[in-house]
Amino acid sequence: MNARFSLRPAVLADSHLAVTLIRLSMGAEMDWLFGQEAGLSADQVMTALYLRRGNRFSWQFCQMAEMDGYPVGLLLAYPGRKLFLMEVITALQLLGICGITATWRIVRRQRAYGNLVEARRDEFYLSNLGVLPEYQGQGLGGWLLEQMDIQARAAGLRKCSLLVARDNPAVHLYRRHGYQIETTYTFPVPEIGHGVGFYRMVKSLT
Repeated sequence: MNARFSLRPAVLADSHLAVTLIRLSMGAEMDWLFGQEAGLSADQVMTALYLRRGNRFSWQFCQMAEMDGYPVGLLLAYPGRKLFLMEVITALQLLGICGITATWRIVRRQRAYGNLVEARRDEFYLSNLGVLPEYQGQGLGGWLLEQMDIQARAAGLRKCSLLVARDNPAVHLYRRHGYQIETTYTFPVPEIGHGVGFYRMVKSLT
């Protein structure tokens, strides 16, 4: 146990920090997916999703990590079996945020991911993990992964999974905590200037 760290459910008032941390975890992909439509920035779209219930970025599923009593990190994770319904709710809510034409274009952009598998039904899925840069390197990221293991077991699951960009230094963190590369994906996304590459990584819990 690390007395410096604690984890609490997110609340609506965490929206600015939560979206900042989601952006840190997604990088340019967040702008490519959500920042090209209806005169809204990606941060505005993500904030609107965070403040709603049931979608995959909702405050309901976020947890805020605190270090010495200050919120500095985010864990967004849930059972893989819930992901399909959450995706449907996300798309429906995007209609209200962006309108039908913009939402259709967002959905079309997601087709670039082809046969990508995010999570299977028997896995606990890490959607987003972020720590503010000035608080990185102090063990919080690893501690959050340990909390995710606990939550996975509580949900009756014995595997955790995630997707991470192949050039993301967090790959080394995940390896140290028992994640292994199951699949490598590469997709051409010229809008952000290069191919997007991901590792799907899976950890078996003992």
